[in-house]
Amino acid sequence: MSKKKDNEKKELYKTISYILMFFFFILGFTLGILYKVFFPSEENFAYKQTREGGYEFINPLIDFETTDSAKIGELVKLEKDLQSYIDEKIGNYRISNISHISIYYKDLNSGAWIGINEDETFSPASLLKLPIMIATYKLAESQKDLLEKSIVFTREETGATQNFLPENHLEEGKTYTLDRLVEQLIIYSDNDALYPIEQLTTYENLAKIYTDLGLRNPYEPENENTMTVKDYASFFRILYNASYLNKEMSEKALKVLSQTEYDDGLSAGIPENVKISNKFGEREYKDALIYERKQLHDCGIIYHPTKPYLLCVMTKGSNFESLQEILKEISSSIYTKVDRK
Repeated sequence: MSKKKDNEKKELYKTISYILMFFFFILGFTLGILYKVFFPSEENFAYKQTREGGYEFINPLIDFETTDSAKIGELVKLEKDLQSYIDEKIGNYRISNISHISIYYKDLNSGAWIGINEDETFSPASLLKLPIMIATYKLAESQKDLLEKSIVFTREETGATQNFLPENHLEEGKTYTLDRLVEQLIIYSDNDALYPIEQLTTYENLAKIYTDLGLRNPYEPENENTMTVKDYASFFRILYNASYLNKEMSEKALKVLSQTEYDDGLSAGIPENVKISNKFGEREYKDALIYERKQLHDCGIIYHPTKPYLLCVMTKGSNFESLQEILKEISSSIYTKVDRK
């Protein structure tokens, strides 16, 4: 009888041993996956570092970004949802009037980002007013009285058509400070402010930004006045991180951007009490194919109470109303998902 009990005990111990081995195997496998997700090694991710240079003993970091989008957790689901949305809109062009959509989204807490068609090129148009502001503020860091310099406004023909007209206009013959002209340029996206700003700054200062950030300069002929949504997002990253302008000027720039009068794109998709610092751009090519004739873009930082994020959307299509609705829908969809996390 005791011999039989001994055999039963041995079988029980053996079964428990197998169960424990299996349990610890699954536990180890699961922990290994979680470790790779939350603590990715350099072998799994490539990075792009942009440094200022020009110093003997230091090499300041301006921007830091993984070269590939995040493939983890809820961002994967968000990317799939956005891709499905884009496929539906572009696939039903005759109904949507949309032919191209590019998206860049970055979680500003974790640094993880995703993109849809993020390397496709668009005409940035008025989006380029933001680097003009950054270049001006950069110059003002070393020239303390620069923003207080005044100039008498004389209207010059820019040759660029604006479909979204400024709500506020500069007055012919009136004197304005450079600081006020930059605000006019950004808040109202007023092309008339460009010429007087150029009189008090230089193209070299503007071109230096693209060189410093390692970006293609859209003003150079070989780049055909185009940018990608991912490249353009760099301007907002360096402002948010205060890594190119000093803290005072970075704060000033984002404050001015928060006063932008265009509220029918990304702004329309978020609650009214949530702050956004953004810049929009629009362009019409009357000689282009009808489904690529109009372009409308909006890019900015959405200050969600606990989960701020950067969102840039660039679009092409046949009418501005449809493009504007796309900006709103994408913004609303992303905010809802972020707020739900």
